[in-house]
Amino acid sequence: MTRPRKHIPLIELLASALADKLPYLERQWHREHGTTAREIVRMFTPDHVCLHCWDGDDTWDNLTMTRRGSALKAKDAADTKRAAKVKRIEEKEKRWRKFMRKASAPSRPLQKRRWPSRPFPRRKKERT
Repeated sequence: MTRPRKHIPLIELLASALADKLPYLERQWHREHGTTAREIVRMFTPDHVCLHCWDGDDTWDNLTMTRRGSALKAKDAADTKRAAKVKRIEEKEKRWRKFMRKASAPSRPLQKRRWPSRPFPRRKKERT
């Protein structure tokens, strides 16, 4: 009698896919020592290929699972610096464009005053 087939849990599928990114000897070591799927998944973190500041999405084709460690921390710090610089440059460019738009716009004609300026037409005084 065969056992009924159930669905494969998503964590197991994810761990299997991530284990393929490990070096062969390390993958074999984890198999021999019975490392759980959750522990394999914890070794990796999603990393954006194209950052949000460059219109990167949170879709599967823009994410790569990267092994956690000092190299990833250094990359994250560099990405943060790059993103901040992009934000600063875009803000400066936006201010510059606004300035140039105002500078190149034709000046508005002076509005007519509501009250005429002096001298007002004088009334003739009545003699009594």
